[in-house]
Amino acid sequence: MREFVFTVEYEKGVDGVMDLFIDNPDLYARSMEISATNEAVWGIEKIVGPAAVLDEFDDALERVADSPGTTGMCEAPVTEYEYTILSSNAESRKIHWLRREGDGSRSIPLVAAKHIGEGLIMRTERRGDQYRWRMLIDGTVSAIHEEVRANLREGLSLTVERLGTPPCLVDDGRVQQTLTPEQKSALEAAIERGYYEEPRQQSVAEIAEDVGVSRSTFQYRLNRAEAWLAQQFAADSLDVDLDVDLDPEDIEFIQ
Repeated sequence: MREFVFTVEYEKGVDGVMDLFIDNPDLYARSMEISATNEAVWGIEKIVGPAAVLDEFDDALERVADSPGTTGMCEAPVTEYEYTILSSNAESRKIHWLRREGDGSRSIPLVAAKHIGEGLIMRTERRGDQYRWRMLIDGTVSAIHEEVRANLREGLSLTVERLGTPPCLVDDGRVQQTLTPEQKSALEAAIERGYYEEPRQQSVAEIAEDVGVSRSTFQYRLNRAEAWLAQQFAADSLDVDLDVDLDPEDIEFIQ
């Protein structure tokens, strides 16, 4: 078994849903499960972000479901798209979705299912202009790579990140492995302005006004930073295994 990791980068204006990630650095998505056959692909994805951005995400999904002209990342028409919101709160959504594509050059999971068949395992992450795919496969990957690269829509590009012996793939329950620059800045601003002092020197609303963002956005970024710090403390000090990092070694892409 080998792990194949690659990223598809989106230019602004190519895909309405990905535009939300490009415009909102706090928006992040990670799949919990993706399965595919030659005919369909379906999965469960968790999306986290500020409440207002998640509302926009909901609207974008509805437009995709209602639009007859949607195409996949390799130009094949989307003949069916349906989704169900499994859970929803102010900072996250958990969504089950199913997609079918018509004749033509199909998207990554359908291409992978065609070449690999049974036993294909996939995971994805989305942030900014990047849609990262991880596949655990038994077989060659050159056919997948060549077919997808040759048929990507204009405005999309593909970069292979690694191909090699896979580390242990676990679902650690998290949707974030590092702080975003915005979350780090929020934490630094809170510390500098005495938010964690006793008595507290400034409130969230006051700090948000100082740094020029809305109160809800600043509160969201601070909450995510605090959650990340708590997870790191648990992993480092309490002997709790929360994450298994991928091997960063660059491995030559070969068949």
